[in-house]
Amino acid sequence: MKNRNLQWLLPVTDIALVTVIFMGGFWLRHSLLAGVMGSDFRLSVYHYVLTGMVLGSVQVAFMAVFGVYQREFGLGMIEEIAGIIRGALMAVLFTLATTFITRQLLFSRFVLFFSFPASALLLGFWHSQFRKLSSRTGTPLRVLVLGVSDHAKQLGGFMENRAQINYTIVDYLNPAINMKEFTSIIKTENISEIVIANHSIPADKLSSVILTCEKMGIQYKIAADIFSLVSLTARVAHMGGTTLIESVPAPLSGHGLVLKRVTDLVLSAIFITILSPVFLLAAVAIIVDSGFPVFYRQTRLGKDNKPFKMLKFRSMRVGAHREKEGLSSLNESMGPLFKIKNDPRVTKTGKFLRRWSIDELPQLFNVVWGKMSLVGPRPPLPEEVEEYSRRDFKRLHTIPGVTGVWQISGRSKLGFDEMVKLDLYYVDNWSFWMDLAILMLTPSAVINGSGAY
Repeated sequence: MKNRNLQWLLPVTDIALVTVIFMGGFWLRHSLLAGVMGSDFRLSVYHYVLTGMVLGSVQVAFMAVFGVYQREFGLGMIEEIAGIIRGALMAVLFTLATTFITRQLLFSRFVLFFSFPASALLLGFWHSQFRKLSSRTGTPLRVLVLGVSDHAKQLGGFMENRAQINYTIVDYLNPAINMKEFTSIIKTENISEIVIANHSIPADKLSSVILTCEKMGIQYKIAADIFSLVSLTARVAHMGGTTLIESVPAPLSGHGLVLKRVTDLVLSAIFITILSPVFLLAAVAIIVDSGFPVFYRQTRLGKDNKPFKMLKFRSMRVGAHREKEGLSSLNESMGPLFKIKNDPRVTKTGKFLRRWSIDELPQLFNVVWGKMSLVGPRPPLPEEVEEYSRRDFKRLHTIPGVTGVWQISGRSKLGFDEMVKLDLYYVDNWSFWMDLAILMLTPSAVINGSGAY
């Protein structure tokens, strides 16, 4: 059974889970919190179960509209959870509006409001586990990649190792292959999908490949050469039967920037207040281990290539930056990035702080000062930017973040090129819901500790 056939399970289990969550809110309100909030049993348990099922159905309908049940996402679980959060909120608002208009709000408002964050968290966790389960079970989709370049193999590697669908790359074919041999391979290898990942295929050859796929009922994807464009903020449009690529305004502009800034100020103030004991303990540990200073101020480049001082808890010995050149032979990262898994400059306390990303917490003050955002691309060092290509500079068109796509996707385990692609996708597809999803996924990334060094 192919994993696409398991998709029907998601909406069914989602309705069941939202119902369970709604009843959990009922239990909290009428049992655990009854002494504080008083009892209110205008509706029976049966009516609460029925209401929970209706709420679950409404939420699933909204999530379907927001694309939660599609098979693939550009940023994987980030976009899927963004749709779950959005659907959960809209379901609650829709239910409130409906009951207000009909004057039938007989159940507890606490139960309804409880279901929003609880369902976003539980459904997000369930969907992530479902994707992992479905990627390991069933018959994998056998993919043939038309292209042998590094770009083609990088795309194939992503499909096999990180995509949410169970892909198997059968082979990478030279685009010069003749159509008879191409057709024969599709038949003998039982190919499910073709990925055209070569940008120099002649138009007549490309047309033949597409027609062959359509004739044989084989799905195909064409990897667009988007990185040769100055702007990635584009969409496919149609005019008079002609397919066009047109530019569109960047989503992170105008009211989007205002919303992002307000969210940054409110949430960073809350986080600083809640985490203040952690700040104090980290400062004491650093002083006891290696003395002063507690903080490390490092020059990074922010929006529009403007330098700023990024604040971190000091995790290395004093003067560590001056030792960097002598350790260049130990660099384990590709491109402009400099990363050493067992960096000899890191202190004992620093290893602990880095493992749990506690060293990054002072950046919340950079957020308050407007130099950083809670979510955004990783702020680069000036020497890294000196090696940037034209397309890499687009990372600097938006304010950098404390956390972001790179940080929750493996951090130091990712190469520079993959980091850039993830960041550029974020910049060109930003939404308020995507930021919430990244913030929601950050704690699990910290606990997992993948690439944290």
